[in-house]
Amino acid sequence: MKKILATAALVALGLTLAQAQAQAQTPQPADWTTLTFTADLNKPADIAWERVGGNDWCGIARFLDLKGCTINSGKGELGSVRTVIVGTTQVVEIAVARTAHSYTYAQPFTPIFYHGTMAVEPVDANHSRLVYTLMWNQTAVGDAKAQADARESRHRRFQAAVDLMAAAANAP
Repeated sequence: MKKILATAALVALGLTLAQAQAQAQTPQPADWTTLTFTADLNKPADIAWERVGGNDWCGIARFLDLKGCTINSGKGELGSVRTVIVGTTQVVEIAVARTAHSYTYAQPFTPIFYHGTMAVEPVDANHSRLVYTLMWNQTAVGDAKAQADARESRHRRFQAAVDLMAAAANAP
């Protein structure tokens, strides 16, 4: 009898854990939105990537007017973690993809599950293109007006950053 009760308890526990895992993995409502910014660069990709801070995991701070950037682990390679300070808010970012001239980061602890990719793409031997793409779930932002305001705010901020990066890349 004790064996039957113990087995029943283990089965019930297993079912409860399986249900909890299934609920944790249930996708939340999402309304993904993206913004893409580009700039033509008069430098080869290797030079442009260095000038826009691509090899410095906190190099973006000087273009986005961040109040701070701290590398928590790694050096910018896949799995590296940094904390950026936007206004008075500290945001953790994790490098989730990396190539010789690009990186993608995610902000997994924000309600909008924000991602950004900065890349320099070769055009020819002497020219390249800066591409900065943002993606986030705007559901948690609020109503349509709040979503439009958030999108416009990011558009202004990141367009200014891309313009500054292009100027740095194109400098003599």
